[in-house]
Amino acid sequence: MKNIFYILTLVLPTFCVSQELSIQIDTLKISDNGRLTETAFYKDNFYFLFQTDRKNTTADFKTMKVYDLKGKFVENVFLPKSAISMPYCDLRVNNERLYLKQEHSFKEKTFLLEKYVADFNEIQDTVVNVYEDLNYRIHPNCNGEWGASTYFENKTNNNVYEFSSSCNFNFEKTNQGYLLTNRNEILIIRNPEKLYKSQITFDRSYLNKQNQGIETFFKSDFDLYTTFSKNNELTVVYGDSSNSHIGKLKNGELKSIYDFGQPFRFSYWFKDNNSNTQILEMYTYESESDFGFLEGYKMLGLLLIRNGEFKMYYIK
Repeated sequence: MKNIFYILTLVLPTFCVSQELSIQIDTLKISDNGRLTETAFYKDNFYFLFQTDRKNTTADFKTMKVYDLKGKFVENVFLPKSAISMPYCDLRVNNERLYLKQEHSFKEKTFLLEKYVADFNEIQDTVVNVYEDLNYRIHPNCNGEWGASTYFENKTNNNVYEFSSSCNFNFEKTNQGYLLTNRNEILIIRNPEKLYKSQITFDRSYLNKQNQGIETFFKSDFDLYTTFSKNNELTVVYGDSSNSHIGKLKNGELKSIYDFGQPFRFSYWFKDNNSNTQILEMYTYESESDFGFLEGYKMLGLLLIRNGEFKMYYIK
């Protein structure tokens, strides 16, 4: 029973505040797999990337394991040495394939999971978008302390449009345009070709350009964590230091339909628009200890949102 995740179903009840929304709450029991740093949901399975410290070096060691929704271990994933040594990376699903991507696209490494064997192999194509529909591909351009920008690539004529933003992949396509949930506001791009014209260079030229074609769709005093469509309505996960909620956003008004009963801080972790699946990291809200020291945030688990349904996993 060592080194395995266990999902103990029905340990905690399903909470329901109305007929339109319920959340099943389970527990993830972690042994000695290490620090959970990245996750993806791919072909109905969780892909978990762990890091552990090593002796006599500051470099971490990475392992990846696959589990199904019931917590059954499926298999280990082979990571080549060049993937294990990457300092920063994320998991992306694109065209129904799973990628392990290091930041700063053109300059770094990209690995692709084989179709039938759980092996990641390095590939030459380093450009992996985070969203794609019939008209556009969306590419992030993250540069750490220098900020970030986002590219919209027109699939018909290959024209590229850009705007400066936070390093955020949390896009949602609606009838009104492309929504981007960003801290205390939801931004909207109604027509990507109103953004300034650019090229996919993954450089920092956006620092010298002025945004255009992007506006505020909704602004709030709450922390806004993610926005998505369910039954043709906009659903938002949000909260503050007092409580956390799931709400409906309509006509500029955010109405709670689920009350978590305590404050959590959520953080965007993974999203696959083709399968309507996303994962949010779940943390304690910043607090003080009994001695008055600031404890900061402690990771509690994850929130899986799949086709508008919610499942919360506590990590023990």
